[in-house]
Amino acid sequence: MRIVVADPIFLPEEYRQQLEALGDLTVYEKSPSSNREFAERVKDAEIVIVGRYGFDADAFLSASNLEMISLWQTGFDNVDLVLATKRGVIVSNVPNYAFDSVAEFVFALTLDLLRLVRLADINLRKGKFNWKYYIGHQLMGKTIGVVGTGNIGKRVIQIAHGFNMNVLATTSHPSPEREKTLGIMFTDLDTLLKESDIVTLHVPLTPETEHMISEPQLAKMKPTSILINTSRGKVVDEMALVEALEKKRIAGAGLDVFEKEPLAMNSPLLELQDVVLTPHIAFLSEESIDECTFICVENIKMFIEGRPQNVVNPSLVADRSD
Repeated sequence: MRIVVADPIFLPEEYRQQLEALGDLTVYEKSPSSNREFAERVKDAEIVIVGRYGFDADAFLSASNLEMISLWQTGFDNVDLVLATKRGVIVSNVPNYAFDSVAEFVFALTLDLLRLVRLADINLRKGKFNWKYYIGHQLMGKTIGVVGTGNIGKRVIQIAHGFNMNVLATTSHPSPEREKTLGIMFTDLDTLLKESDIVTLHVPLTPETEHMISEPQLAKMKPTSILINTSRGKVVDEMALVEALEKKRIAGAGLDVFEKEPLAMNSPLLELQDVVLTPHIAFLSEESIDECTFICVENIKMFIEGRPQNVVNPSLVADRSD
């Protein structure tokens, strides 16, 4: 079994040895410089581990022996699932990790924006020690709107309660029982946008959620509100967000994800002052990435044993069981 780690992931020696015990292992420590180089890396592989890089049609064309892709992440929008399924390639992801890391990062971005932490640090290093520049806002008593109440959204809600915040949420599966369990009020997206001081996004990228936050939605938000996105970049229409920030229609944004990654150095987001930008690191804690690698490797073990798990194109598993 030829196993290829096609782009950089967290791979301690313990997990490297486990993969070596499963097959002929090749590990690439640096990101490919082009799609052509990526396709060259995977051309003889039967199992490929993919971190951040996309697996497109050219890669599938090159990887004629491919049987499985094990994603080192939760999202799978960087893989052509239609083509994978057509080719009979099982794709597994890591669905249940980093809840705490991402939820905590939401508040790292939020507090930076509300309490001007980054600005204070920059100015202090320049010798500016005047407290009058840094009058911010507290979280207690503010309303946070949580868009999506999956595992991460639920953890955000729990932390928000710790700050004595009011919580609104929107979900595709509202119920009085879930409201009571979470200690929140479910509402529609428009109401959430109008009434929240902080709006935080926790939805997967699907055709329905792409650009779910665009000009009409931003126009409904308070001019004092901030938007936090740690989900997927394309959930937000970046150009509409830039315009809303430039025209002070909202007060700020904390973005860990972008429509195209890495973020281009000529992006207008980089010129804005009321924005905190980070390079897709909300999930990145030692605890979470170790868990991610563990599950990623376990997915491969289970596939080799004929019991694939965490499969995101499950019709192939159904076909095998028939």
